[in-house]
Amino acid sequence: MRIKWNQAYCLMKGLIILSLLIGLTGCASFQRMATRIGIKVGVAPGVSHMIEAIKETKSGRLVEKGLADHLLIVTGMVEISEGNFRLLGEASFLYCAYGIFMEEKEPEFAKELFDIGKDFGLRALKQNKQFRNGLESGRKISELVGYLDDDYVKHLLWTGLNIGLWIVHNMDKPEALMGMADAIALVERSIELDENFYHGAGKMFLGAYYALTPEYLGLGGGIENAKKMFDKARAVENGNFLLVDVLEARFLCTTTEDQACYEELLTGVIEKEPTGIKGIRLINELAKMKAKYYIDNKSTYF
Repeated sequence: MRIKWNQAYCLMKGLIILSLLIGLTGCASFQRMATRIGIKVGVAPGVSHMIEAIKETKSGRLVEKGLADHLLIVTGMVEISEGNFRLLGEASFLYCAYGIFMEEKEPEFAKELFDIGKDFGLRALKQNKQFRNGLESGRKISELVGYLDDDYVKHLLWTGLNIGLWIVHNMDKPEALMGMADAIALVERSIELDENFYHGAGKMFLGAYYALTPEYLGLGGGIENAKKMFDKARAVENGNFLLVDVLEARFLCTTTEDQACYEELLTGVIEKEPTGIKGIRLINELAKMKAKYYIDNKSTYF
């Protein structure tokens, strides 16, 4: 199994943490603990509960500082479980989320995170034999996503987002753009299977992609299509998934050079306090942090 140096570094640190657990609890005790949290029985409810708790955390700054440690633990658990399907999906999500946290502050680090998240996601997708065999025979991802059913919705979305966000940070490299077709195919398949999965995040990503893609290229992009897709994404949670407004401001308003819309959307994100929707408190806090950054750095985008 090939692991990139940065993934190997994360794995090494994760295994150090796990080694400390073994030393503290004893090997037999650790194995019993591992079995209880699902590493040896094919599921990982302990990790999933941890991630659900993270999603409900209101302090974005707290999670930003602690998320790296969670990544190390999950990375180590993925490897000692020999690629647990559920854990691979959780890891792909966490690397994507942490990359979004870091993309303004440390864009090079964010690119590494998205790249690792992509690898974890693809490892999960390759557990489908037809998908794996197709890739190994040289077929394109866009030709293979149809083999993936409802069980793969999470993995499709996070793999596609990791690929797409990595590309957004490598727009100056023509060869990087070649991968966008894969990202779009993965996200579109996730939407086909569950159009509102994770609060409409797939539609939100397509809105950003359409905003970046001129209509004349014939790839589904353009201002009108971008606006329609952002509106569809916003409707999933009645405007309470605030990252939609942030990405519309960042990608669509900057493309149309509409500073008034840019400021209105971002100010609205900062002022709004959505309640009652499980699993998005952290993402909404992240949206507020990003909205403030984009307002403070408006001159960079106009």
